[in-house]
Amino acid sequence: MSVTEERGHTRSGAPQRVPDRRAAHVVTALEDHGLLDPTRHLEAMSVVEQSLGVRTGEGAPMRRRLAELAGYVGGAFVVAAAALFLAEQWTSLSVGARVGLLAAITFLLFGAGLAVGVTGGGLAVLRRDAQAVRRRLASVLFTAGAAAGSATAIVWLVDVIEDRGTELTEGQWIGLTASLTLLVLAVAGYALAYSLLGQLAAAAGAAYAVPFAIDVVGDVEDTVPLGISYLAVGALWLLLAERGVWRELVPARVIGLLFVLVGAQLPVASDSPWLGYLLTVVVAGLGFAMYVGRHAWPYLALGVVGVTLAVPEALMDWTEGSLGTAGVLLVAGVTLLGASLLGLRLRREVTEADEG
Repeated sequence: MSVTEERGHTRSGAPQRVPDRRAAHVVTALEDHGLLDPTRHLEAMSVVEQSLGVRTGEGAPMRRRLAELAGYVGGAFVVAAAALFLAEQWTSLSVGARVGLLAAITFLLFGAGLAVGVTGGGLAVLRRDAQAVRRRLASVLFTAGAAAGSATAIVWLVDVIEDRGTELTEGQWIGLTASLTLLVLAVAGYALAYSLLGQLAAAAGAAYAVPFAIDVVGDVEDTVPLGISYLAVGALWLLLAERGVWRELVPARVIGLLFVLVGAQLPVASDSPWLGYLLTVVVAGLGFAMYVGRHAWPYLALGVVGVTLAVPEALMDWTEGSLGTAGVLLVAGVTLLGASLLGLRLRREVTEADEG
């Protein structure tokens, strides 16, 4: 850190809060012993300072909150004005004009997000927790830009397909291109300014891209490849979460586990339902194992839900429905109770291990 920064000012001349020495000592000690990732130094400082009762000043200045609110309201007005204009003039515009306007809105929103960072001292500030207000505002703008970019792809491809006279029989290409555009732009925006909204936009793009991609290369009615694809996406999402790429760790785990659970369950509706039962049981077992290793409740929830789904489904299939509704409910209740007891036991063992 430079002398200027130590005195409480950044190189850009903006005032910078001097960190609390007690918090800095604790965080540095944790980093030296390998218990804390140095890349999350600022976030750790904020947590420790709050625990020590240090007034960080992040939430104190009302003008920052008002500035953030003004940014959201201004962005909403811009989007609303653009939507109103397009709604009134859409039918009279040529396809080129429609695509051009949507592309311009995309660039405008991304440009506004970049401007939020540049005016705050450089784009690097959007990755710092100390500039949370700018980061959230920029993320909203980037995510809106990703949605506008996806709409641009849809309008352009619809015109291309109609010119070919296919009457939208190649509609899967529209969906695939639009969802991939949303995914790529949302990830790009997240790389510049992370937030839960950006991660959810990327998840939506991935969720739509998978079935469209399966439809392009094969038959989307076959749920086995669709399920395997969602399993792969979920595994990748969890890997990125555990490595800290997704900064919102708990939501990232929940999103990844939803992909995994849906992927494991989809083959149940295929001609090979036992593959779905097997995958769900395996996924549930891995969830329990990951909970023991990571001590994260989403993995425990996956284990409980997976077992509760797989056992009644397999038993219902095996007995060819002879158990009836009451029997299935009984089996589901007993299974849920057993899975919950297993989860509570694992939780107790993990807690005792932590305390020991």
